[in-house]
Amino acid sequence: MRERTPNSVITGGGTTARFDGVSLTIERGDAVWTLPVQALAETSLTGRSTVRVEISGVLREDTGAAHGLGPAVELRAPNATAAGAFHDLLRAGISTARRAPDGAALVRMERRAPRPRPDGGTFQRAALVVAGLVPYAMVFVLLGLASPETNAALIAVSLSFSAVAGLVGGNVLWRVGRRARSLWLLRGRGIGVTGRVTGYVRIWSKGPHLWVFSRMAFRTVGGQELTEVPSVVTVWGLSNASLRGRAVDLVYDPEHPSRASRPLTFGFVLRTLVLASAGGLALSGAVFGVLFHLPG
Repeated sequence: MRERTPNSVITGGGTTARFDGVSLTIERGDAVWTLPVQALAETSLTGRSTVRVEISGVLREDTGAAHGLGPAVELRAPNATAAGAFHDLLRAGISTARRAPDGAALVRMERRAPRPRPDGGTFQRAALVVAGLVPYAMVFVLLGLASPETNAALIAVSLSFSAVAGLVGGNVLWRVGRRARSLWLLRGRGIGVTGRVTGYVRIWSKGPHLWVFSRMAFRTVGGQELTEVPSVVTVWGLSNASLRGRAVDLVYDPEHPSRASRPLTFGFVLRTLVLASAGGLALSGAVFGVLFHLPG
């Protein structure tokens, strides 16, 4: 009786790979490839935590195979130990299987159905904002009633300023943090492709290109076409000619392909620092106003 090969899984760079001794399954975004062990020619370790798998019967220069993987695929692991264990199991499976002369013909590629989006998203967001603003306002009303300050006008003005400054500063810092999180996710699991700039979004009409975000069109490695995807990072150019109609290297999140970005620029870093400073200053003013009116 043949000994059963344990399932092995590695995840890295937006790709999840599984091997059970019978087939290798690769998942990237909504695309899933299944490669029978007979379709695999060999495997090797490249770098400290990357497993390279070559498909049998595919010429190295033939990068346009129908399955979309090319002659070989590199699978990233979270660490060298995981890569070594996955490589050893894969090599053992390949050594005991009869290699197919045309492994590409055995590769299957499927697409998973996209996750349905709930209806009424705009209404739900508006309801959440209102539900958050009501208790937020009540906190300042109660704070004004409990304030040791006796000047009603001063209480009203200072707490109104603190409430507005808290909203503005918190919103700015939330947006800065959201973009920083997107860049962090893209750094950890992003997949690089070449796309095309189709337009731009200017956040502030009077500002320089620090406030201009490209809209991009590109194709994922799974073949999904995306258009009008805004970049997380702003452009850094001196003329409007750099804003559209040119090729651009970008990175997208395979789990959420609409999250994509062109390379990080000095302008975006400068913009982030300016916004974070302004948001932090506004939030600090709000905190000072609240502390001033705390009883006791």
